[in-house]
Amino acid sequence: MQRGVLDTSVLIDIFDRGNEKLLEYILGKYEMIYIPWIVLYEYLYGHKYLGRDINERKKAVEKLGIIYSISQEVLLKALEIDISLRKKGNIIPFSDVIIAATTIILKAELVTLDKRHYERITGLKLHIVR
Repeated sequence: MQRGVLDTSVLIDIFDRGNEKLLEYILGKYEMIYIPWIVLYEYLYGHKYLGRDINERKKAVEKLGIIYSISQEVLLKALEIDISLRKKGNIIPFSDVIIAATTIILKAELVTLDKRHYERITGLKLHIVR
């Protein structure tokens, strides 16, 4: 079963920029789609900050895939990733650490438009779209 974890950049491209082709591609490629809780938070935060109603956006994201909450397994993997990167001097945002850890624990592929931080993480399957 092909599993995909969506990054915030993908949600923005689909829902805010209206990228129907990307949506169709994702729905056709992945049997299971996961959205880490922190991705939903980042996406909604931007809209809430700008004073927009987030209820419809939240419902649309929830229809797209399973909102995945943090687990002890993800927490431990995130610690491992974060400490490993910091020791090498490669600090990335906490949200990206959580997204990567979630992807690895789910044995999935991370779907993103931004490889910049993620390419530094060992064992992470990346699918860069554009």
